[in-house]
Amino acid sequence: MTRGSKKHLTQILYLLGNKLNKTEYAKVTSAMSMLFVGHTFEMSEDGFEFINLCVQAKKDAHLHQIQKNYNNPRQNNIVLLKPKK
Repeated sequence: MTRGSKKHLTQILYLLGNKLNKTEYAKVTSAMSMLFVGHTFEMSEDGFEFINLCVQAKKDAHLHQIQKNYNNPRQNNIVLLKPKK
């Protein structure tokens, strides 16, 4: 994997999707789309592929966060109350 490739950009977007909330992620990706007009990252020049990649990376990161929450056992949160004798 080389810097400036589509795989490299996908990993970066996935990391950003994990760390940022939706509004922060939207601001960062819109700034990235304006800054990287000259470099295509092995994608189409019109920018639609980049936008689709940004949306897909955020969806994948969101699903990963949800799965991480579901994988934690909930039995640890149960408190048993015993009546006084």
